[in-house]
Amino acid sequence: MFILRIVGLWILILGFIALVYDGTKTMANDGNISITSLGGHWAALNEASFKFLENLISTSLHPLVWDPVFQWAFLLPAWFALGLVGSWLYWIGRKRKKIEIFLN
Repeated sequence: MFILRIVGLWILILGFIALVYDGTKTMANDGNISITSLGGHWAALNEASFKFLENLISTSLHPLVWDPVFQWAFLLPAWFALGLVGSWLYWIGRKRKKIEIFLN
């Protein structure tokens, strides 16, 4: 469970970096809101791996799985998608309270 918290925390940090990136881009564009999608960040960092994943999912599963499901997820803002996944992983790996039940 400790590993899930660490991975979740790193993903949350990446989400915060994506939020700062979008914020600085917005300030540089004279206040015009600029939001970069998760797929946009991935394609900017390594377009070959993004195309490989698209080809892998389209050929191994079904082309309809790529279009509505994965494309929709990659169109989400990067800070939102990473924040959601990171929060979920951190929550799954949290320390649970020990519950003591006393019965008479």
